[in-house]
Amino acid sequence: SPDAVSAGRRLLKNVCLDLLAATQESHAIRLAATQYRTADNMTDRMAALGTLALHDVPERKAAFDDFYQRYSDDPLIIDKWFSLQAMTPDPATLDRVRALTGHPAFSMANPNRVRSLIGAFAQGNPTQFNRPDGAGYEFMADRILELAPNNPQVASRLPTAFNSWHSVGRGPGGR
Repeated sequence: SPDAVSAGRRLLKNVCLDLLAATQESHAIRLAATQYRTADNMTDRMAALGTLALHDVPERKAAFDDFYQRYSDDPLIIDKWFSLQAMTPDPATLDRVRALTGHPAFSMANPNRVRSLIGAFAQGNPTQFNRPDGAGYEFMADRILELAPNNPQVASRLPTAFNSWHSVGRGPGGR
């Protein structure tokens, strides 16, 4: 139900799911996977997928694969699928994002896809974009150079991600 009370209950339930899964205990991961499989609304399915995305477990891959199969015909939902993978704060994310640029549903000619994958990585994953080895910056610079000749508008928006370097690891307000 879209009413405020139901929305609040879903929010509380999904925050609790995330907290339980943070324990990394197998029963909590199974609970998230079960919620993903049995959800009767997108809010609960996305919340479970988002929880699983934070854990390097087989259930994560299974849920992402299933999500793509379920919604491959809906471009806006697939944009969410790309974004969630790009924003996962683990060391393998940059390699995953690189691989996803070769996915059949991804195109550098599609501005929404560029924003949902590359933009989400740069803007929504500060720990992996601002990696000490500079690989996130190099990846972004290469994508900007690739985009610039054919889509200068999108290419010109992506460099704002570089503004985050000064606040990573410094606490509130970058101090």
